[in-house]
Amino acid sequence: MDKIMRVLETEIEKIPHNLMRLALEKKLKEKGVADESAIIEIVDHILSGQDANLEWDDGTEEEVNIEFTQQDEDEVLEEINDFLDGGLQDVIRETVDGCVNSTLQQYRKISGEVLDLMRNETKGFEERTFERWKPALDHLEMMWHISQELGEAHSKDFDADQAEDTHAIMSALSAIFPKALIVTQEIICLLKGGYPDGALARWRSLHELTLSAMYISKVGEEAALNYLLSFHFSARIAARQLNEFADRAQMAPFSEEELRAFDDRCAAAELKLGRTFAKDKAGEWPTINLKHRNYADMERHVEMDHWRPRYKWASRHTHADFSPNEKLLGMSEAKSPVVLVGASNSGFADPLMMTAISLAQITSTYLLVTPNLDRVVHSQVILKLSDEMNDIAIKARDNTHEAFLESGQKAPV
Repeated sequence: MDKIMRVLETEIEKIPHNLMRLALEKKLKEKGVADESAIIEIVDHILSGQDANLEWDDGTEEEVNIEFTQQDEDEVLEEINDFLDGGLQDVIRETVDGCVNSTLQQYRKISGEVLDLMRNETKGFEERTFERWKPALDHLEMMWHISQELGEAHSKDFDADQAEDTHAIMSALSAIFPKALIVTQEIICLLKGGYPDGALARWRSLHELTLSAMYISKVGEEAALNYLLSFHFSARIAARQLNEFADRAQMAPFSEEELRAFDDRCAAAELKLGRTFAKDKAGEWPTINLKHRNYADMERHVEMDHWRPRYKWASRHTHADFSPNEKLLGMSEAKSPVVLVGASNSGFADPLMMTAISLAQITSTYLLVTPNLDRVVHSQVILKLSDEMNDIAIKARDNTHEAFLESGQKAPV
């Protein structure tokens, strides 16, 4: 940016000088001075502001007198204003375009070397991070594997002769549980990459999934149908919103036929639910519920409201609310003020413990839709594993570089 400004300032400073040069050249030619090199020399001398005389011999003894009138000054000023109104824009555009092209060329020239260096540094960082947090990450990944195996087996073993309300609950939780497994894997990936605050933000989604499953399991078929059918209403709202901004967003709008199809699906859902919803609002989960129309109310209903402070904490990194940099989990072990802009291997304990608990809760909730001895046992197993995470994560948290040095061991490089 400084380079662009310097170039623009230089070009702008030349404007009066260049226009005066043109005016002088015009005056000299009007007086019969035809030698271009002489004209350039005379003009340079005049504009230099020197007091010394300039002599040249063009073979004649005729005197040349140049006079600048008020009209001449007005014409120069008019030309300056015309240039500022039109020509300056061309100068700016050409200058910016030239600087953009040269800057891009330089970035592309060095990108290969820079990216190789960044990736090597990232690889080394991730290896050191994994070494520090390996026991806790191993424990969480083991829990994920067990949950996935149990969930898959439960889905296959579901008895089709179960009551109709159980079918609806099972359908809803069978949609929620796989999403919870995906989000858990996302949290694991973020932690391995050194982003505990990102992991905490994804835990927020895991908590919403877990809470929804627990709520549906407790309330029953009505909540299950609300959850499953809410998709049609949220899809219609999204479609209408897309069409509103399609041109500006450069997106293909839905056709009238497609919009009618959205309405038809919503009408069928309304018929099943026995109530109607406005086209441009309502019907999304959890506002579709007749009671407990937000996550805070749902938390109270299933006695999970003690998680509200942690939910608000996780929301802080999801939204754009101001929070000082030093409040980030990744800054929890910083010894001096720095601005964190990338990965950190600090602050993993809370996301690990919270994720383990939520994963265990949703797995247990899913298994106990249709309880039997085997599912009750495995539900207790996964809950016990989540309890074990606390000590494992805290021990890994305390396994700092300084702790290695104090113990006399060789610290990881």
